[in-house]
Amino acid sequence: MAQVEASGPDPEATRQMIEKLRAEHAELKQRVKELHSRPYLSPEEQLEAKTLQKMKLLKKDAIAALEAKL
Repeated sequence: MAQVEASGPDPEATRQMIEKLRAEHAELKQRVKELHSRPYLSPEEQLEAKTLQKMKLLKKDAIAALEAKL
C-alpha cells in the first residue's frame, strides 16, 4: 500500500483523502462480508479474506492518522 500523506497543510485535501479512504474501506468491508457469508471458503478465498482484513485495517489506521491532523 502506498504511504498516505495529506497534500501539505491543506485541510480540504486532507478531507478529500479521508473520504477516498472511507470509500475504499467500505468496499473492502463489503467484500469481506460477502466472503464470510459463504458456508465454505476455499484456501484461496481464506487467504483473500485475511488479506482484505489487513488492507481494511490499514485504511482505518490511515483515516485515523489523517483525522488527527485536522
